[in-house]
Amino acid sequence: MEDLKEEVKDHGDRLNRVEKDVQNLREDLRSGLQRVDSSNQYLREQNNQILKEILKRNNSAEQHDFEIQKITKGNQLKMFGMIFGASGLAAVVIDVIVKLFK
Repeated sequence: MEDLKEEVKDHGDRLNRVEKDVQNLREDLRSGLQRVDSSNQYLREQNNQILKEILKRNNSAEQHDFEIQKITKGNQLKMFGMIFGASGLAAVVIDVIVKLFK
């Protein structure tokens, strides 16, 4: 009977140690999860900032492309105007020269 009481007491002690170990594991897990949550929150904030910068740069790039297209179209119109104006001037000069020799 003494042996049985000793085994029960030993078993109780081992259960207490296991429960303490489980409690320690829970606390470690809880603190680890809190660190992960903090890290995730920080990363989400950084990702939001990066996304805002990318969107801002894309918007600026679109505006820049629009300005370049506008300048290009304006230059093309000026070029055609100069070509037709020069050809008209050449026609007038040739007409004057032809009239002088007649």
